[in-house]
Amino acid sequence: MILVTGATGTIGSALVEVLAAAGEPVRAMARRRVAMPPGGELVHGDYADAESLRAAAEGVDAAFLLDAAGPSAPKHDLAFLAAAGDVGRIVKLSAFGIDSGLAPWHEPGEEAVRATKDWTILRPSVFASNALGWRPQIDAGDPIPNPTGDGRLGVIDPRDIAEVAAAALTGRISGLYTLTGPEALSTAEQVDVLADVLGRPLAVADVDASEPGFAFVRAGQGAVVTDDVPRILGRPARTFRTWATECFTQQSRSSGD
Repeated sequence: MILVTGATGTIGSALVEVLAAAGEPVRAMARRRVAMPPGGELVHGDYADAESLRAAAEGVDAAFLLDAAGPSAPKHDLAFLAAAGDVGRIVKLSAFGIDSGLAPWHEPGEEAVRATKDWTILRPSVFASNALGWRPQIDAGDPIPNPTGDGRLGVIDPRDIAEVAAAALTGRISGLYTLTGPEALSTAEQVDVLADVLGRPLAVADVDASEPGFAFVRAGQGAVVTDDVPRILGRPARTFRTWATECFTQQSRSSGD
């Protein structure tokens, strides 16, 4: 049995679908009820409730550890690992840039995961799906705010992250991986792709932002592309254009555009 925490999120929900489609027995942990693909099992789990974590991990061979980014992540990671002591294989979703001091909330969890007997840590770059957050500006015809200047990131399709996670959970890979898409793109370049896909002009507006992560990207430190995804999956990583064509236009149709 494979346990997926954070099953209602972007990566967790995609991972449940990938595992279920492959015929893997999968248990989705969530704090609220969600729709499950055929073959899946839903359990309640709350990081603040150790008993619920132990129940969710009972009989599990592998677990995907995912939590919301932020100050609560270390406490939640350690609480889950303490409750899931008998789980043989742990796969943690961490973040790109942690070696540069970004996302420090992942550091305690990474250290604890490395102490387990069979571990994988995934450090993805920025999700392509973050572009859905620009929908209000697109709908209003306003410029899309750009806090990263000309800095680029190896934008990755969340489905690729989910497929790599599935490979780790089923024992096909283990270790530390930095996951990116096939090319590094700036915000303006992503917006140009969306404009082409949607067939409408879109603009960006540079904005000041003091957060360390934005400065990191503006300085060019985020322009990293690795071959981890194609090596693991045996195919090229999906492009941002592929994601936009398949997902962003679907959002447009569902909203009546």
